[in-house]
Amino acid sequence: MKRISIILSAMAIFVLFCTTVFAQQDYQIVQSFKEKQKEILQSIKNANSNDDLNQIQTQIDQLKNDYESHKDLLDKSLYPDDFNGTIDKLNNELQTRKDNMGQITNLQTQISQLKSQIDSLNTKNAELITQIQQMQEQNIKDIAKLEQTIRELRSSMMRRDRLIMSMLGGLLPPSYSENGKLTSSEKEQIYSRTKKSDIIANIKRSIDDNVKFLQVTTLNPEDLSTIKRQQTDFEKMWKSVGPEIVNIYSSRKEKVKNIQDIDSAFSDWRKAIDHEAWNSIRQRFLDHEIPLDKFSNGEEFSATISSYINDQIADASANGEQAKNNYAVFADTVWSNSIKPLWIPFLIENNLFTNSQLSVIDTKIYKWKSEVSSSPLTWIYIIIGIVIIAGIISLVIKSASSKKKKIRIDEST
Repeated sequence: MKRISIILSAMAIFVLFCTTVFAQQDYQIVQSFKEKQKEILQSIKNANSNDDLNQIQTQIDQLKNDYESHKDLLDKSLYPDDFNGTIDKLNNELQTRKDNMGQITNLQTQISQLKSQIDSLNTKNAELITQIQQMQEQNIKDIAKLEQTIRELRSSMMRRDRLIMSMLGGLLPPSYSENGKLTSSEKEQIYSRTKKSDIIANIKRSIDDNVKFLQVTTLNPEDLSTIKRQQTDFEKMWKSVGPEIVNIYSSRKEKVKNIQDIDSAFSDWRKAIDHEAWNSIRQRFLDHEIPLDKFSNGEEFSATISSYINDQIADASANGEQAKNNYAVFADTVWSNSIKPLWIPFLIENNLFTNSQLSVIDTKIYKWKSEVSSSPLTWIYIIIGIVIIAGIISLVIKSASSKKKKIRIDEST
């Protein structure tokens, strides 16, 4: 009996041992499969070429063949997935990566073409800017030629800016918009494309040229609004890509100051647009010989206009007819026909001027008009007119009286 008990215990221990061994083997099979699955997934993310992806396809096929015999075990252990579902997911990830790789290849080709076009436009724009500067320095009177050159330069610069924005938009892979992350392979591709396309240098040059363009031209509100939209779109595109470029360069311990300086360059461009607006407005007044002090913001503009009007009101009585002419040129010709309908909407839309500041100026102009209309000279004309009318009436009365006397004399005779 004791021997039987020993035998049963030994058998139980053997069974337990075998069970443990088999369980350990099953566990190792499942873990091995999972490890190889993770390795393949990482390889897919890090793939740099179609050759890499083709090799990964071989690895997936090999994984399927090697573990096909353990399908039942894996079906139970991979819940909620199963063996076939896991293999399908690997194939789907690989196909997605192949699609993205195709897009990347196309983008590389496009970027190469864009760079060639941008280089050509850079050369052309530099020549046009030089032409405009020379014409201005030499005081060339051919206004039509100057305006045509300015239009050509503006068109060329806008085209160049759009090409650079297209290049920027192609730097980040499609996957970035989905998860906001980049793999080491994707970072390497961005770094490579950024270097090959000279995109950092082209952005800085583009901004610099745009600032120069504003310095050598006088624009109307419509043109300036177009440039403002271009600047806003360009900066928005940069802000969506720039931080990642800075991070990639930083991780390589390269100098990133040139990249970070682009943010400052965009700020300079915004300021140049605002400066051009105020300069163009002041030039409208100067064109009509209205000598306003310089101004560079809404407060200075409002204060300068108010000061000029106050001086005109103070001198209205002494200047006589000239005071009326001054008012007519300022209020009717410049303010009402040009500044208020064309420039004020641009200023308000871009937060450079406020409706309350506009109201202050309109009130000043109304007061100026009242002062000019009621000047002493006007009253002198009115008095002279009354005297003349009185004289005429007096003559009429005397003439009528003489006729009556003559009639009476005739009747008496």
